[in-house]
Amino acid sequence: MTDPTGIQNELRRYAALIEPMTAPPPGFTAEAEDARSIQVERAIVFPSTLNGGWSAERATSVNRLVELSRLANLQDIAVVDRSGHHRPVYRGLLIYAWLQAYRLAYETMPRDVFGQWEEGLRPWCDLLESLIGDVEWFEGPIPAGRGASMAEAAWMALALHIAGKAFVRDAWTDLAGDVFGKITRAQQSSGSFLATSARDNPETHWYHELVILHAAASYAVQAEDRTVAAAVAHNGEWHLRETQPDHATTQPWGVFAFAWNAATRSLADQVLHAAATQAPGAGIDGVSLVLLADALYCLRLFL
Repeated sequence: MTDPTGIQNELRRYAALIEPMTAPPPGFTAEAEDARSIQVERAIVFPSTLNGGWSAERATSVNRLVELSRLANLQDIAVVDRSGHHRPVYRGLLIYAWLQAYRLAYETMPRDVFGQWEEGLRPWCDLLESLIGDVEWFEGPIPAGRGASMAEAAWMALALHIAGKAFVRDAWTDLAGDVFGKITRAQQSSGSFLATSARDNPETHWYHELVILHAAASYAVQAEDRTVAAAVAHNGEWHLRETQPDHATTQPWGVFAFAWNAATRSLADQVLHAAATQAPGAGIDGVSLVLLADALYCLRLFL
């Protein structure tokens, strides 16, 4: 029989491990932006708000997102990291983090800022909705070669789920549910979300699986979707048997999913260790801070 107290204690232990890793996050510094690009590290507004509440200083990283939201060609803005690298998943991750900060702080932020954030978020969310509509879905297994596209779709869907709740827009929550439904229905019997061939690089495949897993786990707990939760557990156990997450990335993708399932907590420990030791003396990178904050947010939903 499952011991609810034991589960709570384990999740509390992970929350205690993650909290000092995310607080206090550093301020944002633009290092790789130009007129046509914006850094994903602006998403640190989420861990900043999660740990410290609203403040004008913590919210400055969002200002340029608000400004860009007025552009007619918003889809042409590239989201890059501080090294100038672009990954398709960054756009959804960035808007998701901003939405979570908005939900956490809307009762305490000044009314004028509330209005600016709300007005700025809607065009970005409209863009995500449009981009999800352009995703090519497959009948049957999803090829690993489309992993980046599926990871992007998963994070855009997670952002739209939060947007649908924040702005009471059922079309967005329904679209998010549809995306995760398609991903879980295509899941392999082994537990992997993607189907591989001899041509696929294992570490690239593992990375995309981790990115999808992280979004799916966050969605499952926030939407209280048991079907997606079961797929998350199945995928986590596949990682335990078949992959080496810290060989694919030092960022803590999937950490909450691994901590959620007693069978995969050794992987949660491994992923947290990799994140803590990725850059001695330099601190944890912005993407990792957001992923850890999301894990902490999900853990707190249980606690």
